[in-house]
Amino acid sequence: KDRLFAKVALDDDEYSLYQEIYQRVVQTLPAPALVIYLQASVPTLLKRVARRGIDYEQRIEGDYLARLCAEYVDFFHRYDDAPLLIVNAEEINLVDNDEHYAQLLAEIEHGVVGRRYFNPGV
Repeated sequence: KDRLFAKVALDDDEYSLYQEIYQRVVQTLPAPALVIYLQASVPTLLKRVARRGIDYEQRIEGDYLARLCAEYVDFFHRYDDAPLLIVNAEEINLVDNDEHYAQLLAEIEHGVVGRRYFNPGV
């Protein structure tokens, strides 16, 4: 995720330097056993940021968040380094709702091979 934030936040020269360092570091990291992408709309994400109440997050602008979300969509559209579970997180609350959290855990326990989509409650 750091690389996606860097792509949105840094200018071209800074991002180029970041990429150089990133490529050196990433070579030493193991591939994850599973990647979970929690996907939600910008309005939903902004509501969640407001609810969290973390001071520095309150300054996040919708346009910035929209660009970041677009980078995530693009990244995961091409991602194939590990099994990927894409979760429609629009209507779930993994923080405050134990049932939603249990649904996600059950989905993970089924095992994920390749790319899989999970739409809780649908």
